[in-house]
Amino acid sequence: MKRIFKSIFFVALVVFALSVLLIMGFLYGYFSDVQKTQLQMQTELAAHGVNLDGESYFDGLEADDYRVTWISQDGTVLYDNYSDENSMENHLKREEVREALEHGFGESERKSVTLEERALYAAQKLEDGTIIRLSIAQSSILTLILGMLQPMCTVFAIA
Repeated sequence: MKRIFKSIFFVALVVFALSVLLIMGFLYGYFSDVQKTQLQMQTELAAHGVNLDGESYFDGLEADDYRVTWISQDGTVLYDNYSDENSMENHLKREEVREALEHGFGESERKSVTLEERALYAAQKLEDGTIIRLSIAQSSILTLILGMLQPMCTVFAIA
């Protein structure tokens, strides 16, 4: 009887763990898509604001969750709300900036050297030829799983 219980318990544990991993994988993909869509909408709104107000758009701007970068046509950073724009390298070779210059809008995702985490980037070309770029940090799937560890253990204990 003990052996049957241990076997059933082990199988249930494996099925539970695989289900959690599968669900987290699908949720991570879904929320990544949602985050990209929101970033694109925020970039369009920021572009509209800079087109209307120019540099004064950035006065008093509070965008703690977003990194906002304004880039000239030659790749020089004109404004950045996270770093000193005078010490930043030329951004002309960044994928999202190149796409924005060529097609009006560009996006990419990569590990940010400045932020030291994975980031999503969206850039839009403005009427004057400059680029407004927004980025947002994206949590890794491991971070999400670790954040869900306590609730998952509680559910498992109840089950």
